[in-house]
Amino acid sequence: MSEAPIRVAAHASSGVARLLGANALIRVAASASGQLFAYWLAERLGHDAGVGAILGGLVGASFFVTELLGAPFAGRVADTVGQRRVLRRGPVFGAASGLVALGGTLGSTCPVGLLAALLVAARTLEGASAACAVPTTLTLLSRATEGNAARRTRVMGLFEVTSLVAMIAGFALAGLSWRAAGTVAFLALPALYAAAWLAVGSSAREPRPVAPSAQSGVADPHLPTVLATLRALARDRGSLPFAVAWLSVNAVVGAWLQHAPYVLTLPERTPGQLLSGGLESHEAGAAFVVWGLLFLAGIAAWSGLAPRAPRRRVLALGLVAMLGVAGTLALVNHGAPRALLALGALLVVVESGFTPAALAHLADLTARHDAARGTALGLYSLLLGGGQLLGHGLGAPFVALLRMDGLLILTALLSLVALLAVAHMPARAHQVPST
Repeated sequence: MSEAPIRVAAHASSGVARLLGANALIRVAASASGQLFAYWLAERLGHDAGVGAILGGLVGASFFVTELLGAPFAGRVADTVGQRRVLRRGPVFGAASGLVALGGTLGSTCPVGLLAALLVAARTLEGASAACAVPTTLTLLSRATEGNAARRTRVMGLFEVTSLVAMIAGFALAGLSWRAAGTVAFLALPALYAAAWLAVGSSAREPRPVAPSAQSGVADPHLPTVLATLRALARDRGSLPFAVAWLSVNAVVGAWLQHAPYVLTLPERTPGQLLSGGLESHEAGAAFVVWGLLFLAGIAAWSGLAPRAPRRRVLALGLVAMLGVAGTLALVNHGAPRALLALGALLVVVESGFTPAALAHLADLTARHDAARGTALGLYSLLLGGGQLLGHGLGAPFVALLRMDGLLILTALLSLVALLAVAHMPARAHQVPST
């Protein structure tokens, strides 16, 4: 047996490990940064809750808007100059963000207007960092697993696992560093981003993307436009149903992350609803930790099981389990024995299979547009963040009217929309692509 395939496989595995490590470091820094901003705003402007809330909203929006709008265009630039080169710009923007934030927080006597401008600029830079990092990392992982469906599903599962673990680690790091060092904790961010920059590695040997097929609709393979890539993706049978499912599931995530802590910790229980109000903040936090651990365990398990099952079937099973989770919580909310939560926990493990299967299918969808793959994955990143923002907005009236029942009804409706969309994916999605 030739040693060349062994060397190629070892190099590919090393490259994937470096990409996953760089992504984890970026996620740790980004999640820690958000928490540090919140701690500082509470300390600096706690005496004026109105101003603090408005500034907090501006700071948060500047990050998400920059990430959402920037991802497709960062992907387009990466398609032109190289994925790894643009990926390395992400940590540079992130490190600059940490330094600007530190400068703004140390200026305790500066006017609120200047302070707001500095903090918004810092989070805008961090949004640009995320826009550079997400589509390029997914593109490089997709190319590293080309032609091997089983490995692709496992790698995408690992991508999600490391991302979630890194986000949790970022929350913990922010709390510990703020308590120990105060605003100086912002200095940890450039250090994390520098480590991520080193982990990405050199872009010198990155291959050029191959020319797309005639069906891709992209006229210039070396300089595809965002609009041309969007039109090409829309012409692919099955891409629009998958986009609807992707958007709906991320809307569920956004609704729960935004509204569940509020509903669970209301000072008084809503009559007839056992899960609406009455929990302390640490109890609600513990519930989210348990959910996160179950989800991580499920992704780890599905990363090994999903490659052996048809993708569309795994996607549908995950969505059916999501409906089951909503139904189980609805029963407990209206007086069913809490032992039923054990069934809900099992269903959370099952529903987590949607994530690695969806990311692997996403890589398959964009494979035929290799010259514009970064742009395509940037557009799907736009749907990811847009879905979470949609969940924030849709959740508000449901929660305002029905508290926990409203959140569960919205979850069920969005799950049904996603399930119908998956049912309209083409028959070929039933099959695992040949290796």
